[in-house]
Amino acid sequence: MIQEMLRSREADRSALSVCHYGRKILCNLVAYGTKYSFCRFFRLRSHGKTAWLMLQNSTLLVSSQDDFSGDAQSAVELSIFVDMHQPFRVEGCQSLLGMLQISGYQQLRRYVFQLTPGNVSPVFDPAQVNSAPKLDDVYQILTEGFPNLIAYDLWLTDTSHMVRRGLRQCYTYFDVTAATAIYDYGAHVLIGQVATKTVARGRGYARDFLHWIANDLEARGKQGILYALDIRKSFYEEIGFRLLETEFVWERLSGADPDGGKGIL
Repeated sequence: MIQEMLRSREADRSALSVCHYGRKILCNLVAYGTKYSFCRFFRLRSHGKTAWLMLQNSTLLVSSQDDFSGDAQSAVELSIFVDMHQPFRVEGCQSLLGMLQISGYQQLRRYVFQLTPGNVSPVFDPAQVNSAPKLDDVYQILTEGFPNLIAYDLWLTDTSHMVRRGLRQCYTYFDVTAATAIYDYGAHVLIGQVATKTVARGRGYARDFLHWIANDLEARGKQGILYALDIRKSFYEEIGFRLLETEFVWERLSGADPDGGKGIL
């Protein structure tokens, strides 16, 4: 059965904190609580197993350490939930996602890499790293790298809210390359939204910038991960990042609402 959580204390923080899906849910729960309609939290229980769900704007995230393989009832309930809300993307617990019966969606393979510290090139200039850039400048860079970028007002509201609470951080390099710590929870950081303006591509900015971020995280006792689709997998392998796991996400094929019906990987 899927039930909405009406109080933050209903979440099992110890269970959520052990994987990257759960940590993302936890950070949003800390930031927003359960009072906002655009970020809602649910709990799925079945035969002694529990999964945690977050429906934020147009993304449904599912986290669980339990194996739901063969649990047809849970698969049906979650499929109905997806059909009802029509998120642009569904990601998370693979044993549940693998059993979904949903139409109008495609499966995309995604890779989880660990950021491995490494040497930056002699031309890298750390003085050009801005760890507190104007968010408008960050969004402008991202629009050139992500065709599925969510609407500006949604992105700005969420990003500024998380940044103010110390749960997210944006970086730019030379004002042409951007990266974001999507969440920073304990010793774990999820890096995402890595993009370079078209005019500056091919100069190695992203490569050096990511190594600099990896080195900085290691110096602070933190471990970073990032997601990559097929088109970017070889790049992260070439720069020495370690592949941790392969997963898949569901993404809606059409009918996305231009005012927030798209997400960002």
